[in-house]
Amino acid sequence: MKKSDAAWIISFIYIAYLFIGQIPILKNNSIFSSLTVSILLIIVYFISSFSIMGKKNSAFFFIIAAVVGSLLELLSLNTGIPFGNYVYTGELGPKIGQLPIFIPLLWASLSFYSYRAGGKFLMPILMVVLDLSFDPRYSGHLWIWISKTQYFGDPWTNFLGWFITSVIIIALYSLISGGKDIPDVRAVIFFILFGIDNCISDIYDKLFIPAYVSLLIFLILGVFLLFISFRNMRSVKLKTKTISS
Repeated sequence: MKKSDAAWIISFIYIAYLFIGQIPILKNNSIFSSLTVSILLIIVYFISSFSIMGKKNSAFFFIIAAVVGSLLELLSLNTGIPFGNYVYTGELGPKIGQLPIFIPLLWASLSFYSYRAGGKFLMPILMVVLDLSFDPRYSGHLWIWISKTQYFGDPWTNFLGWFITSVIIIALYSLISGGKDIPDVRAVIFFILFGIDNCISDIYDKLFIPAYVSLLIFLILGVFLLFISFRNMRSVKLKTKTISS
């Protein structure tokens, strides 16, 4: 078994864990708390990243995503640009200054799966879609907005900030790596299931509109990304067959 195949199996075990955590009787168990879910996502991300991208590219990707995400978060915490004005609570654990140590790790984790699912061109859009699905649920708990909000506890600048940050991350990585990675079918399925899990959590918290809006976007994007992924797979197979013959 290839390392990349094993990594995706681990990633889907994590998805199964998330859905088990949606069972009502288990929903409030500490094993499925936001902090535990985040820690496990980061662990699975590191395993998957090194197995799928290789040591060099995964290291580049992590450093870029973590540093860019941290710098723009710190900029916004002090100036309100680009995300808006907000402060983190203590729910995400220890901080370095104003920034929880989990934040750069989460930026790298979410960026990785969005990149593998959408490629460099769609990665920023997928990041914004993820943010649409979970930010309304966490606002007021993990962070508190000082800026005026428009979308269920979030300002529109937050989503613009996510897009800008994601564009910078993927632009720098593409410039350094020079890679031509294309959407991966397994990453697309992971992304869709991860998004659906977020939508289910929104429904639990009675955030019905964000849940249904996000679910619709996830499904539409999922169909589109699967189409692209399968087409690319077919193209690669044809090229391989042509070369071998």
